[in-house]
Amino acid sequence: MSTSTSPSSSQLFESVGRPSAGTLRSDAVHSLRTDCRSPGVDASSRGSHHSEERSPLSHRQVEEAYDSFVCPLTLQVMREPVTIENGQTFEKTAIQKWFKERREKAQPPSCPVTGMQLNSTGLMPSLALQQTIEEWRSRNEMTRLSNAMITLSSNSGDDEKALALVDICDVCSDNEINKQKARTIGLIPAIVGTLKWGERLRCASLATLRILATDNDENKESIGNTDAIRGCFKCLQGKAAKEKQEAILLLTELAKFPPLCEKIGAVNGAILILVGLTSSSSENVVVIEKAEETLDYLEASDQNVKQMAENGRLQPLTRQLVRGTDAEKLDLVSYLAELSLSREGKQLVAKTASKELVKMLDSETVAVKEAALKCLNHLSQLPENARVLIDAGVLQPVVRDLFSIGSTNQLPMKVKEITAAILANIVNSGVNLITLPVNLTSEDVIHSLLHLISSTGPATEAKLLQVLVGLASSTITVRDLVSSIQSAGATSTLIQFLEAPQREIRLNCLKLLYLISPLMGQILADGLRGTTGQLGLLVRLFEASGITEEQAAAAGLLGNLPAIDVNLTNLLFKEQAFPIVAKRLSDLYKGTTLTGGGRHAGDFKVGLAAILCRFTYNILDNPNVLALAQEYDLTTLFTDLLKLGELDEIKRQSALALQNLSKYSKQLSHLPEKPVEKGLMAYIRRCFKRKSEPKVNLCSVHGGVCSPKETFCLVEAGAVAFLGSNLDHRNEQVVEACLGALATLLEDKASRDAGIDVLNRASLVPPILEIMKDHKTELLWRRSVWMVEKFLANRNVAHFLSLDPSVHSGLVEAYRNGSLSIKQTAERALKQLNKIPNFSAYVR
Repeated sequence: MSTSTSPSSSQLFESVGRPSAGTLRSDAVHSLRTDCRSPGVDASSRGSHHSEERSPLSHRQVEEAYDSFVCPLTLQVMREPVTIENGQTFEKTAIQKWFKERREKAQPPSCPVTGMQLNSTGLMPSLALQQTIEEWRSRNEMTRLSNAMITLSSNSGDDEKALALVDICDVCSDNEINKQKARTIGLIPAIVGTLKWGERLRCASLATLRILATDNDENKESIGNTDAIRGCFKCLQGKAAKEKQEAILLLTELAKFPPLCEKIGAVNGAILILVGLTSSSSENVVVIEKAEETLDYLEASDQNVKQMAENGRLQPLTRQLVRGTDAEKLDLVSYLAELSLSREGKQLVAKTASKELVKMLDSETVAVKEAALKCLNHLSQLPENARVLIDAGVLQPVVRDLFSIGSTNQLPMKVKEITAAILANIVNSGVNLITLPVNLTSEDVIHSLLHLISSTGPATEAKLLQVLVGLASSTITVRDLVSSIQSAGATSTLIQFLEAPQREIRLNCLKLLYLISPLMGQILADGLRGTTGQLGLLVRLFEASGITEEQAAAAGLLGNLPAIDVNLTNLLFKEQAFPIVAKRLSDLYKGTTLTGGGRHAGDFKVGLAAILCRFTYNILDNPNVLALAQEYDLTTLFTDLLKLGELDEIKRQSALALQNLSKYSKQLSHLPEKPVEKGLMAYIRRCFKRKSEPKVNLCSVHGGVCSPKETFCLVEAGAVAFLGSNLDHRNEQVVEACLGALATLLEDKASRDAGIDVLNRASLVPPILEIMKDHKTELLWRRSVWMVEKFLANRNVAHFLSLDPSVHSGLVEAYRNGSLSIKQTAERALKQLNKIPNFSAYVR
């Protein structure tokens, strides 16, 4: 029997909440003990004043403690009795404390009972008494356990059951023999049965089970064979704080026993509940800490580790992945490869396990390599992980396996598809491609990629095209890519993928061609002209409602092709591109068919505007184009785009189109035709001409009848004001296009003064002068100097300009530092200001 000097049950339950080296104290049992001492419970049933040793139950008689068992100092039954010099017996610790206090007060040792002075403080163990007390205690404790069993198994009330639980705790606290006895007589199932009762009893039952389980694996196993574990999780889902705390304390204790770990995790929702507690902001600190501790113990089961990963707790899995055996690693990696990870989960796995996953790529076992590749593919889908994976060394084995050939090292096509996907994800992640450990822009690598694209299956082809898209998206690598594509003669091959039945291949091909079109637009135009069907396929895409990424890429590609390629324009016209694009643009800005589009809407609109703009070049060469331009009222449409367009490139394309259209206004403008009448009636009408006949207003600039729809007149379309409002735009290319459109009003010498008058009334002369002074680009400088020179030829405007010293200084700057054409124009202007003599070398 144990003879340890453990604290009494009163001390045990009155120390709730304070740190202890032993078992965590229980608020629930302490509360019950208090209730049991209340007036509502018969005090006589608890026995004499030796409350620690007397059973509160009366099913079997509990032996009274003899007076000789009680220490005179503590009034408690002794556990280690000793005898002093005069024959009195005390608890050893109590008499030692007495002697110490006497010494500290410089008093001689004495007997605390008789007061007799002692010559010695020697202590003699009372072994016979100690054995008698232990035998008495053992009989009583067994009686108390038996009585508790009877009470818990009967229909006793809450108070009786509560007293029974208190007795079990008193008897079994820090007493392994009594814990074994409790299990032997079947107390554990009886205690678990009280979990079905009220909150007060549930709390006490959980605390009692924890005391029985502490440092006793056999009791843990016995508890695990009951419904206690499931009951704990029911309590954890409740709202009672004490109940939750007692439940998690018991679970933590049970989880220390490895054979129970899998059983705990097998409870439906158990792992999720525990994971939720660890991140809860509403639980107390004890519950959170113990839930965390419980999960740590549950890692002993691989099945639990997998469940934790499913519920967002990935650290256990990554730890085992790093330190496990090869078989365990394959199992965990295969599981992880099929697991859907959150953004945070992907980041955590990449940081903690990417190096181990990369090592597995060197395995000669295809299953291991494939599982690791699948995991790395999932991780690489998060752009933030790209640099982590690169630093872990993923690129070298991925490129090696992707380009592997021959029967000895040929990998299954599925593996190549995954390697291509990883490479595509990394290249498109936004990392600096120049800093990669593998030179993906070398001619050999690009040629190998292009060769693979033509010799693999559709899924791999799509990913390889995506790799090229990533290289084309970087301004640093796109030129090397274009050079390698040209040297490989792969343009026609890429164009053919536009007809692929798989949407992903078509989309990636379109995106690639769109990205490289600014650098090889004419080559792509020649390739599209030399094939059949591709142009029509691209144009047909615009007919579908909504805005897709595929539509945006197709519009961008066609919009980037050289506008001066007349043959391509004619082919596009035959494919009905003009009416389709014009209607789509008009509808988009009228809001009649704009159904989504998101981030692709801008690229789609810009591409459509560029495609439609190309039809405004050489418009009079094709009567059909002219008729459609008038039918769709292009001048009004582009004026609206200039006004409503939210992107700079839309404004620029609109201004370019207005510039092109305005050049034809003079030719299309005409005087009204008067009807030719003959005979008597004609003579009478001429004699009596109706004074009320409406007067036809002629365009002051073009000298005839003008309209936006029929003659593309900027003035009648109200476009002058919107063009002028963009002369101070932050984008110089927009300003160049707008200034070019306005300059068309001054091109015809016969109507130049009228054009100047329009610009002057619109208050556009001062901003044009500012453009000349700033001369941010060569084209702006040339156009603004040319327009100022025309202003100086107009008497009304020249007078005011001659008084502005900045005009003189701006023209002098152009004369001194401009190009040859700018110098010549500036010289003519300065001559009109009488600042240069007639014999100037530049004036002809």
